[in-house]
Amino acid sequence: MTIESVAIVGRPNVGKSSLFNLMAGRRISIVDPTAGVTRDRITTTLEHLGGVFELIDTGGHGVEDRDNLTDEIESQIRMAVEQSSLLLFVVDAKTGVTPLDQTVAKFIRRFSKPVVLVINKVDGAGQAQAQSEFFSLGFADAVVCVSCTHHRGRAELLDAIASRITLAPAADESTPILKLAVVGKRNAGKSTLINTLSGSKRVIVSDTPGTTRDSVDVSIRMDDKTFLMIDTAGVRRRSKMTSDDLEFYSYHRAQRSIRRSDVVLMLMDASLEAGDVDQKLARYVAENFKPVIFVVNKWDLVKGRATPTDFGEYLGKLFPQLAFAPISCISAQNNDNVIETLQLAMNLHQQSGIRLPTAQLNSAVEEIVALRGPGSHQGKRIKVYYATQIDVHPPTMVLFVNHPEAVTEEYQRFFIRELRLRTVLREVPIRLMLRGHRGRQRDEA
Repeated sequence: MTIESVAIVGRPNVGKSSLFNLMAGRRISIVDPTAGVTRDRITTTLEHLGGVFELIDTGGHGVEDRDNLTDEIESQIRMAVEQSSLLLFVVDAKTGVTPLDQTVAKFIRRFSKPVVLVINKVDGAGQAQAQSEFFSLGFADAVVCVSCTHHRGRAELLDAIASRITLAPAADESTPILKLAVVGKRNAGKSTLINTLSGSKRVIVSDTPGTTRDSVDVSIRMDDKTFLMIDTAGVRRRSKMTSDDLEFYSYHRAQRSIRRSDVVLMLMDASLEAGDVDQKLARYVAENFKPVIFVVNKWDLVKGRATPTDFGEYLGKLFPQLAFAPISCISAQNNDNVIETLQLAMNLHQQSGIRLPTAQLNSAVEEIVALRGPGSHQGKRIKVYYATQIDVHPPTMVLFVNHPEAVTEEYQRFFIRELRLRTVLREVPIRLMLRGHRGRQRDEA
């Protein structure tokens, strides 16, 4: 059964993203007083009365975007309205009806869709009594008053939605087999890659750096499998951000997207050198033990002048902490090697979920220690007893030694490199923990 969609529409700064977050029960969309913060369609699936529906946040209708993306934002709003079964027309109780509200009302009437008029910022009796003026917009049949600031009206609005659409059974919701975070610096082609995979203009693609501000979740079906692509904001140098900068929020959304992903696609522009932003992203991916693919985009621009091997050597020197990560050269715009990259991501996820037999693991440990031991401590040899794997995603190994605090980080890196060479865990991060006989332990990245 198809999951029906409900789109939130309205002029800028009426609280659409605040309403989206209230309904979702968590902060997904960026909320800021600056007009035009939301550009793409942001979606989430909500459950109510045992059924599910998709809720879509859209940009402000009528906003004059400072990066000249007004037409693209309006196109995203129109697509959201067209695919939805119900519209939530949000207005502001404190400002009353404005000419732009009238413009939005005229816009949504063209689609002949059911509408619930949502009067936001009803924080007191005065605003509640003033709601009648919004009836002039022509949507008085279904009206719900909410206060996103005070978290009021959510239950009433859910009931209003459920009475106007057919909720899909919760069991029918497709569970993604893989969550992929697409990260990279500005203008590397992340949104183009998402649109190529989804087969539609799902997110705004523009030459303007920093177009995507929120992390946008896009579900993709391939061979009866569902993938969740997380399109993140392009990152710039943190020294250029301030705590009240919109891109400060975008950067932290990108970090959260990395943390909740199964595999990271680190997108790089083949025609540009890697920089500080790429280094910061690589460190964060490594710190979170995420399988990662270096996706070299715009390969068509350098093909014939460079080879994948050249890039492999170049990236291996720049990002030694991710030297194990595979490289995929693509052209997102031309759909070259894109599906193969998705298949590679599936292979990495499967590899990260492998649990090594204890006998095989300890055979590898014996070989590594014979090749090079961990040295000595206070004149006594550091003795390695055995190892065991305690977890997957990432593969997590516990190494039992007599002096865990004396094993250097350099030796731990050597040990993990050699362990990769001797097992099938060749292209994924491995987490190593050290433990002594008396249960002392220390996590090591």
